[in-house]
Amino acid sequence: MYNFLLIEAEYRKVLPVIRHIGKSGYGVYAISLNRFSIGGSSKYVKKNYFMRDLELQTVLNIIDKNKIDIVIPCNEKSVRFLSKHIDKFETTIVTPNIDSFELCEDKLRTLQLAESLNIRIPKTHYFHNLAELNENLDKIDFSPAVLKPRKSSGSRGIIYVKSKDEILGVLNNDYIEKFGMPLVQEYIPQDGESIGVSFLYYKSNKIMEFCHKRIRQYPPTGGPSTLAVSIYDEEAIKIGEKLLNALKWNGLAMVEFKRDPTTKELVLMEVNPRMWGTIGLALFSGADFIRAIVEVFLKNNLNLNYPKYNEGYYFRWFFPGDILSIIKSQDLSFLKKLKSLLFDKHKPVSYQILDGSDLLPVLNTILFSIFRKS
Repeated sequence: MYNFLLIEAEYRKVLPVIRHIGKSGYGVYAISLNRFSIGGSSKYVKKNYFMRDLELQTVLNIIDKNKIDIVIPCNEKSVRFLSKHIDKFETTIVTPNIDSFELCEDKLRTLQLAESLNIRIPKTHYFHNLAELNENLDKIDFSPAVLKPRKSSGSRGIIYVKSKDEILGVLNNDYIEKFGMPLVQEYIPQDGESIGVSFLYYKSNKIMEFCHKRIRQYPPTGGPSTLAVSIYDEEAIKIGEKLLNALKWNGLAMVEFKRDPTTKELVLMEVNPRMWGTIGLALFSGADFIRAIVEVFLKNNLNLNYPKYNEGYYFRWFFPGDILSIIKSQDLSFLKKLKSLLFDKHKPVSYQILDGSDLLPVLNTILFSIFRKS
């Protein structure tokens, strides 16, 4: 039996992974940077270690004490930590090299790489300071626009403006101190499909892929999926492969696109260089990334054929994500909101948090939201 260590297990996206690993008969250990860990509180975790910050020798001691066979980072901080110290570990680590990770973490550099590969990106401007932005405001030839931090995840720091004249009004010193100068991008309308293509790579070789389409998100203007469905999109897969091949990728990643509703072209939004938020949908649909990690990273079996995953399977982050997404939607009437909350028609569906046999993570979901910095 192999023993897994998942780092940054406090996030809700990690919970379906932990449950899947445990149900597959493997040992699960966790490191969490929040006392109210959602993934770390699962009954499938043999031991959850709370750390205020990642410290190399402590992590090495945990690996040695529990005879860990493989380590999976679950968010940016742990990916950076493991990639930076990769030469200090004797056990198997599922992580990219630090240069590839840092390029993907920087949205501007990611877009520049994509453009060099003839991948369509949103029209984008970057200015180093407010004075430069003010001097070049006339060069922004699109509206509405989106302001995005060069380095962030989820919806943090994203601002939508109806015209370029609003940009200087919404950017202030507090924003710049927190996020730095943002990218100024053309807005791809919400009625264009949001498609994510997720991959497992091993030493620059693609092992497995999975596609999903976002149905609802929170906030409704743009954020993580609250309801998603498994699909197959060959075009998105090919573009994602081209990008990750150029990066000589290793480990997990998701490439995110919006489909331009006018031209029907896929437009690259970003690359998430880590475990993605809807990995539970992949596992539920039959794309067994955990099995693939075991076969490739631990057994060096590169020639295994994996069965095709199921399309039309749904995954729901019901509480509080999908509830808030529905309530705050401006496109649904009161009756449609009520129907979506009480009589959701999307089936078969797997819930990210809810599991009657594993209830402590439900409580920790609430506590984690309240004491996020604890």
